[in-house]
Amino acid sequence: MKTLSKIFILGLIYSQIYAQNLQKIEPVKFSDVTITDSFWKPKMDKVATATLQACIVQTEIKTPRIRNFEKVARKQGEKHEGIYYDDSDVYKAIEAMAYSIDKIAAAQLPDGYLNTYYTLNGLQNRWTDMEKHEDYCAGHLFEAAVAYYNTTGKRKLLDVAIRFANHIDETFRLANRPWVSGHQEIELALVRALAKVSFGTSGKTQPTAKMPCQ
Repeated sequence: MKTLSKIFILGLIYSQIYAQNLQKIEPVKFSDVTITDSFWKPKMDKVATATLQACIVQTEIKTPRIRNFEKVARKQGEKHEGIYYDDSDVYKAIEAMAYSIDKIAAAQLPDGYLNTYYTLNGLQNRWTDMEKHEDYCAGHLFEAAVAYYNTTGKRKLLDVAIRFANHIDETFRLANRPWVSGHQEIELALVRALAKVSFGTSGKTQPTAKMPCQ
């Protein structure tokens, strides 16, 4: 017993010394990094001058992705166009560029829900089919919101994401409401969004942002 006690005490001492020597590691915002090398810089310039414009054309003109958000905002009972996970492609594009924020915010429902497929096709069916990518689209919204805030310092899309995250929390923090995500997206997005909401926007915690999966 004496030997075990000594080992236990030594373990505690070692863990305290180790903890004191640990350095806090924080991610560097991409907007604070400048890349000038001959390999990556030309590729990044091409993304900025050509790829982003192609994304805008594909998202806003050649596909109905943005039109679906406009339909929700008009509240005229219009039908959804395209594939049920099309919302996620809009959010992915916003990670690289900030546009159409007002249209997306206008499509959010009072309870925080935001998904053009179900809002246009029938809200009575939302959160009933795990295959329909609702949480996947939400995850890309959360990542886009953090990217937009980091780049511009503007909270509009971040506040939309917080309201949607709180809606998800209120929906599934109930007994007998299981949900299994089909994509490893919302989990990593929530980690990133939670860090931004809790500490990153003002240096203080944000009590109104409950955020699911805490």
